[in-house]
Amino acid sequence: MEVIHMQKNGKKVLSVCGVATLLIAGTALPSTVKADSSSRVNRLGGQDRYETAAKVAQDGWTSSDYAIVANGEGYADALCAAPLAKEKNAPILLTAGNSLNQNALNQLKDLNVNHVIVVGGTGVVPESVLNEIKAQVPDVQDVQRLGGQDRYETSVRIAEALKTKPVKAVVASGEGFADALSAGPSAAINGMPILLTKQNSLPDAEANYLKANSSITETYVIGGTGSVSDSVKNLFTSPKRLGGADRYETNTAVLKEFVSSFNFGNIYAALGKGPIGNEFADALTGSALAAKNKNPLIITGYTLSSSTKDFLDENVPKNSTLTVLGGTGNISDSLADEIKDAFGKASNGGGGGGSTTATDITADIVKYYGPKIQDTIASNPDLGKYYDVDTTDSITLKVKGSYEDKITTVQDIFNNVDKADVGDINTPGTIAYRVQKIYDLASAHVNAAKIDGKTFQDFLIAEKAKDSKFSQYIKDGGSIDVQLVAQKIKNKEIDYDSYTAFITSLESAIKDSVNLSNPSPTIAIKGTPFSINRIEQDNKVLYDSSLSREVNIDDILGVTSTVGTFKVYVDNGNSYFYITIQG
Repeated sequence: MEVIHMQKNGKKVLSVCGVATLLIAGTALPSTVKADSSSRVNRLGGQDRYETAAKVAQDGWTSSDYAIVANGEGYADALCAAPLAKEKNAPILLTAGNSLNQNALNQLKDLNVNHVIVVGGTGVVPESVLNEIKAQVPDVQDVQRLGGQDRYETSVRIAEALKTKPVKAVVASGEGFADALSAGPSAAINGMPILLTKQNSLPDAEANYLKANSSITETYVIGGTGSVSDSVKNLFTSPKRLGGADRYETNTAVLKEFVSSFNFGNIYAALGKGPIGNEFADALTGSALAAKNKNPLIITGYTLSSSTKDFLDENVPKNSTLTVLGGTGNISDSLADEIKDAFGKASNGGGGGGSTTATDITADIVKYYGPKIQDTIASNPDLGKYYDVDTTDSITLKVKGSYEDKITTVQDIFNNVDKADVGDINTPGTIAYRVQKIYDLASAHVNAAKIDGKTFQDFLIAEKAKDSKFSQYIKDGGSIDVQLVAQKIKNKEIDYDSYTAFITSLESAIKDSVNLSNPSPTIAIKGTPFSINRIEQDNKVLYDSSLSREVNIDDILGVTSTVGTFKVYVDNGNSYFYITIQG
C-alpha cells in the first residue's frame, strides 16, 4: 500500500513535472493577441443544499474510496466532520428524512465509493438510510456510523476515528454552527480534531477524550466568551482564543492564525447567517473541498462585513479565483462581485494567475515552435519513453500504447483487486504491472523536475531512513519492492488507511529533505526571457511562483488527476497557453 502511496504521490507530481519539462523546450514567444477579461468567479450551487453538496463533490472528486454522509437539516452532529473528510480524502454529502437523498445516492454511485461514514445517531440519520446505502450503492463494502448520545459525544467519536495522533485540538461551541464551521478547513489542514463544548461547562465526553489524549499540548478555542466562557477555556492545555465581536470577525481571526496554511490562489465563500438560522450546509460541505485544496473559506451574511473585506484586501491576491458555494439565493451575483473586488494584495509577478486580460499564445507556440517541442520530448530519456507528442493543432502529450491501462490510480488498483492476479511487472493487467507502471511514470517525472537537485528516489531513501512501518517496501536504492507490495495488496494486508498514512509520512520526508525557507524555484523556459508564473488545472493551482516552497510542494502532491488540460502563465501572468495530457 505504501508503494502505492509513493506511486500516487509521484503520479500526482508527474503532470506538473511533465508540463514543466515540456516548457523548457520553448523559445521566444510572440505576444500579440489579448484574451477577453475574466471575472475569475466560479459558483458551485444547486437548487438546494443537497444538490449543492453534490456539485461540490463533483468539483473536487472524480472518484473516492470514502464518503461522509450527514444530516442536511441539523448542523450539530456534522460540525466536526471536516478533519475526518480531509484524512479520508472524502466529500461530505447531505441527506434528510428516512430515505437517502437522491443527490447523495447519485454521487455515491458516480464516485465509486467503497466506504461510507455516517455522522450522527439514529435520531439524525435513521438506520433505514444506512440500509439503503448498502442496498443501492454497488461498490460500497461497509457503512460505519459515528454517533453518540448527543452532539458532544458525536464530536468525540469523530475525533477518535482520526488515525493521526493529535498534538493540537480545536474547541468550539456546540450551541451554534458558525464558530466550528469557521475552524473546519484550518483544523482539517493541520490535522486537528474539532471538539464541541457548552458555553459554561465542558461535557464529560470531551473531558474524558482530553484525558485519554495527553499528546494534545495546545488548544484553539473558537469564538468569544459568549460562545465558550473563560472558565471552560481555562480547562484546556495552553488555550488560545480566536474570536471577535461577531461570527465574521471570528472567521477572520481563525484565517489570520492559520494564514500560512493556505493557498490563496482560490477562495471559497459560503453563507454563514440568514433568516432561518440553519444556513450552515454549504459551508459544511464546502469545508471538505477547501481543506482538500488548502484554500481558505470565508463565511458571509447577505452583505460583506468590514472585517472580512479587510482580510481579503490584506491577504488575497487581486487575481485569485473566488468560488461561491451555494446558489444566488444565498450569495447573490452582486455580493460575489463585491467579495472578488475586495481582493487587494499585489500578485508579485503572477501569483494569483496573471492579469485579468492575459494573452492566449497557444496558437503561436503551435505554429512556430511545435516541431521543437516534439523533438525535445522525443529525445528526453525519461519523458520520451512514455509520451507521444502531437503539435498539429494544439500541444498534446499522450501516454504511449504500451503504457496504457484503464487502471491508472491507486484507488482503481484497490477497487479492482479481486479482478486481477498478483502477476509480474511484465504482464499487463496484473497488480504488479500496474504498480510498476505508476511507479515508473512517477519516478521519471519527478526526476525530470528535481527539487534542490533531489530525485524521487532520494525522497524514498529519506523515507526509508526514518525506519517507519513503510520502510519494508522501499529498497536500499530508493526503488519500490513492487512484488511485495502487489502481494500485500492482493492479500488485502495493505488498505486505504495505510495509503493515507504513507502520504502524510512521505510529505514529511520530502519537506525534511529540502530547504523550505528558500523561495519557490523559478521554472525558466529555455532560450527565452520567460519564466513560468503559474500552472493551473480546472482553476486549481498546481504551481505558483509567488507562493512559498512548502505550499507549492503541498499543491503538487495534492493534484488528483494526471490527465487533462493545463493552463500555463508566463510573462508575469500577462500571457498563457494550454497543454493537454491524455491517458
